[in-house]
Amino acid sequence: MRHPTLAMTSDRSFILVSSEMRGLRHACSDARECPFIDIDNQIGCTEHLTLKILICGKTDMRITIAQLEAFFWTAQLGSAQRAAEHLNLAQPTLSLRLKDLRDAVGTDVLERTGRGLRLTPEGRLLLPRVSAIMTELRAIGGQDESRTIAGRVRVGLAEGFAVTCLSPLLAGLLEDHPALQPEWVVSTSTTLEDALLRDALDVAVLLNPIGDEQLHLQPLGAQPTSWVVPSSWTLAAPLTPRDLWSQPIFSNPPPSAMHRQISGWFATAGLVPSRLSTCTSVAVIAELVAGGVGAGLLPIPMARRFIAQGQVQLVTADPRVENGRLFICYRTGVNDPKVAAVARSIARVMQRIDYIDT
Repeated sequence: MRHPTLAMTSDRSFILVSSEMRGLRHACSDARECPFIDIDNQIGCTEHLTLKILICGKTDMRITIAQLEAFFWTAQLGSAQRAAEHLNLAQPTLSLRLKDLRDAVGTDVLERTGRGLRLTPEGRLLLPRVSAIMTELRAIGGQDESRTIAGRVRVGLAEGFAVTCLSPLLAGLLEDHPALQPEWVVSTSTTLEDALLRDALDVAVLLNPIGDEQLHLQPLGAQPTSWVVPSSWTLAAPLTPRDLWSQPIFSNPPPSAMHRQISGWFATAGLVPSRLSTCTSVAVIAELVAGGVGAGLLPIPMARRFIAQGQVQLVTADPRVENGRLFICYRTGVNDPKVAAVARSIARVMQRIDYIDT
């Protein structure tokens, strides 16, 4: 995506120009009085730092930086009240700017919910453009972007990953972006992937995602994975599907990544486990294995605590158990600074802690 650039106006002041303006000329009945000019195939208006941009196919809108700023922070914080406080404005002033923006674009860009305000479909289309403009303004002002990224962001984590990694991720995100307000959702990767597609999450760390053209997958690394069994079990190594098919086994329900991996491992021998029980929680499965009830296919970092306590053992397997693949995932085409900030922080923290198998 091309960011806005600067153009000089007839009075030698500067304006921000978005890439959509390139190649356009402003038609005016009185060119002598018109504040719009054409310099290097770019147009703009100096009055109140007004931008003339293309949204919904219109070219006759007058949109001010103040309106865009009100929209941006309301979208980030989910509330006109919080946005007004952040901008040191009276709420009626901010609400008036939002109304003026709505009138300018000719459609609602925000709508009321029980918890505040949320983006309409048109608002979601507008936000990436406004975010790019705000980023350019911060760069011009020399502001530290990490301190200006703020507001609510919905982050999903695959449970097996979250048990070990949520604590350092919390600390890392607070260090990088103290004004962010993450809302954490911990579940199976399949459930989180569906939530991303339904726009119920902004970004997630997924294990072996199914994949969809609407989702962008950023590889994070391999999650070390092994069969884990109670310490009281005596099994010959390496463990084969036939050795384990009649034993009690716990798994997340289908079509979870864990269930697919277990089914695939047994399928190499043409077998289906005969005593497979499902449980929605990876953490509970680990406790069940530690309690001597059955076996599980678990992240090795998650099992280390139980190994240290002498409750479980890792067993080598034939065929070898493939490590799970972790991905940072968000909707294709999203240009939300909060999502990018979370993705960067996750990647940075994972490089710093001993979890990913490279």
